[in-house]
Amino acid sequence: MVGAAARPGRLEGRAALITGAGGSIGRGIARCLAEEGASLALADIFPEDAKTCREELEAAGAKAVALPLDVTDADDCEAAVARSREELGGLDILVNNAGVIGGQDFKLGLPLSDISSEDWDAAYEVNVKGVFHLCRAALPGMQEAKWGRIVNISSRAGRQGTEAIPHYSASKAAVINFTQALAREAARDGITANAVCPGLIWSPMWRKLAPLYGEKIPHLKGMTPREVFDYFVGLTPLGREQTPEDIGRVAAFLASEDACTITGQAILVDSGAVMG
Repeated sequence: MVGAAARPGRLEGRAALITGAGGSIGRGIARCLAEEGASLALADIFPEDAKTCREELEAAGAKAVALPLDVTDADDCEAAVARSREELGGLDILVNNAGVIGGQDFKLGLPLSDISSEDWDAAYEVNVKGVFHLCRAALPGMQEAKWGRIVNISSRAGRQGTEAIPHYSASKAAVINFTQALAREAARDGITANAVCPGLIWSPMWRKLAPLYGEKIPHLKGMTPREVFDYFVGLTPLGREQTPEDIGRVAAFLASEDACTITGQAILVDSGAVMG
């Protein structure tokens, strides 16, 4: 039996485009795909973050390019796909990871009236239309090649509505539904489409979110942001937070031939918080 260290990467010879690659989850996904041998186009609305991720991967021996990308701009998405194909020699894997919880100064619900139209629109434009723009741009090339893997990052909130963030929950539920619709169309051309639903990851998003929970929920008042986060982790059956690499390993699996008969699924990686 060949040892794990000697095993060739499952994604050798494959090229992947990852959106939101400069963020916590994006970097975890990028590291895991690179470890499996994929070459990467790392796209982010913050070019310096994408560049830092590229430098980290190149130092580890991976092939990577950094691209500026605003997923709310359809033309920008078309250009990113075209450049990915040009720089990497093709595009086999698309990971739609870019996401927001609302506008720049988002608020929580509790009550619903605190959710602004701006927060709702921002979540929809990035989380839903951004996924649509990239899938529409990447799909024709995959159809021509008769092979492709699309992995859309949703959330456990997309499987179970959360009253504090109803706009975010709705947008991530839309990602799952869209993924299922896309999977049905793409299957005839040997392309799979799946969603991954992360649970609780200590990220910049949670660092902003935790204090807002502390203000809204009486028994969380006075806690530090990390204590608020740990409180929610403690409510899960396994009582463990997720890491970016937890999400990355699932994305890498779904992008590989090992998952060739898995499509239209929404896989929860959330310590059992949502079941069924």
